[in-house]
Amino acid sequence: MMKYSHNQASTSLEEIFGQSLSSGKLTHCDRLQTGNALLQNALSEEHQDIINRLIYNAKRGRLT
Repeated sequence: MMKYSHNQASTSLEEIFGQSLSSGKLTHCDRLQTGNALLQNALSEEHQDIINRLIYNAKRGRLT
């Protein structure tokens, strides 16, 4: 499990994915952490899949 931090908060992509799907919302902080993870260019295939699923769900209107 890889953690990405922004300021003092630190959340894994798995946690972001679970929280966003259960709440139906992707917070601004979650978006920043996800974008930061993408910029690091060291994502595993599993983490790439998580980000792709978040994008897919946002496009389908399941996330706000």
